[in-house]
Amino acid sequence: MSCKIAIPSLSRSKILVDRTLSLLFTYEIDPKDIYVFVIPSEYEEYKEVIDNPNINLITGLKGIAEQRGFISNFFKEGEFILTLDDDIKNIFELDNGKLVPMFSLKSLNDRVFSLIEDGGTCGIYPCSNPFFMKNYISKNLKFTIGCLRWFINDKKIETSREFKLLEDYEISLKYFLKYGKIYRINHICVIHDFNGKLEGGLSSITDRSYDEKKKEVEIFYNKYKDYCSINERQLKTGAKIDIRFRKMRQQVKFKE
Repeated sequence: MSCKIAIPSLSRSKILVDRTLSLLFTYEIDPKDIYVFVIPSEYEEYKEVIDNPNINLITGLKGIAEQRGFISNFFKEGEFILTLDDDIKNIFELDNGKLVPMFSLKSLNDRVFSLIEDGGTCGIYPCSNPFFMKNYISKNLKFTIGCLRWFINDKKIETSREFKLLEDYEISLKYFLKYGKIYRINHICVIHDFNGKLEGGLSSITDRSYDEKKKEVEIFYNKYKDYCSINERQLKTGAKIDIRFRKMRQQVKFKE
């Protein structure tokens, strides 16, 4: 099955072109399989900057949860979709303890489809630290970061987001609860705007303060306490709080 690539973007037309679209062209992805979702007021700006008439430019909704739900409704139920953030510089894989550029996105798409073709989702390692990455695919309950995630379109799940700051955790859990597993490729990661330092982006219209995050974390925990705990810690950059899923030891070796 062909893989549709969906990219939600907000106020980052040049970043999108310089990063994610440039990367996709490096991997020789067919522009006709690329769908960029923007808000109506920025459509003309993106149309002018994206110098490829074969890329699908779609007007959607404002907001992280709203746009991701719109993307699901745009595609047919059961379609194979890879959603990407608009600021991805590179995709890396673990090779003998070091990170090297991933060789082929098309081949990876095919491997992922073989895992989730009956339904479900698959993600990657959430940070680019080779020390913690391992060469296996897990299928127990793990967080799958939304910057790069494959899924067989399940509109009931994808349009059911109740959280703004924890929507990645929410969707990860909902896929696990429905399909009994959630795949994560623990030797693949991306380089992108992890800390929110770039201007624009869907996160720029959401209050991401510690206090607001704590409110969501407590609501999430009270709803799903059988599956998670609250992860609160003090870093050099300040206090941080999020969710930690309970561990279930189960994994599958990566197919060579």
